[in-house]
Amino acid sequence: MINKAMFRQVQEFKRQGYSKAAIGQALEIDPKTVAKYFAMEDEEFRSYRQEHLYRDKAFDAYRQEILEVYGANDFEKLQVSSVYDYLEERYGALPANEQSLRNYISYLIQTDGLCLDQGARLYTKVPELAFGKQMQVDFGQYRCRSGLRLYIFAAVLSASRYKYAAFQGSPFRTLDVIRHLLDAFDYISGRPEELVIDQDRLMVVSENAGDIVCTKDFRFFIEEQEVSLWVCRRADPETKGKVENLVKFVKGNFLSTRDF
Repeated sequence: MINKAMFRQVQEFKRQGYSKAAIGQALEIDPKTVAKYFAMEDEEFRSYRQEHLYRDKAFDAYRQEILEVYGANDFEKLQVSSVYDYLEERYGALPANEQSLRNYISYLIQTDGLCLDQGARLYTKVPELAFGKQMQVDFGQYRCRSGLRLYIFAAVLSASRYKYAAFQGSPFRTLDVIRHLLDAFDYISGRPEELVIDQDRLMVVSENAGDIVCTKDFRFFIEEQEVSLWVCRRADPETKGKVENLVKFVKGNFLSTRDF
């Protein structure tokens, strides 16, 4: 599919001085796609898109109704299945299936016939951190085929991407987190200057306007280890995306072929 938003993202990274390889890594897209969009000018992309856009007109007769549904929902992104159900309830049997409707809505979006309120964010290049500066920490859960629920501790060094993961069969307590952190420090033969964590109740009681209140045991731990904290929001890929990717890898790659 010809993706207008992806083209704009590639061009924005290009203007900021990113290489093709860095853009592919940042956007997690195929190097061939990066190279194609990287070389295009705006007018060339518009011509290319017009030549390749999907033009199934099965739902063209319902165009106004589709736009009204999105308008009634402030042009937010909707589940296509919900739009399909709405049309089916109103008109009975439809001329094509749900996938055709999905393609048609994509066609409307890409030809600017439908403009969604995406809440788009502009990104700038984040400078690489010094070695030993920062470690990102996160947690996850995974149910094995046996039915056992594993609790995942994951840590990654921001500069080297050196990774550490550990599992336990019961929910984490603050002392468990501290033990895993000490094991991670021992494994990498050192400790970072800074830990990046989210507002997990095991470590942080509250955070308001930059004032961080840690749990008693965790406060003693960071004081003893002389490390600073960077507390971010949950599921914040701009701040701790490296460790969130590690949790996904542990679940989807490492654990997917193992059972306990």
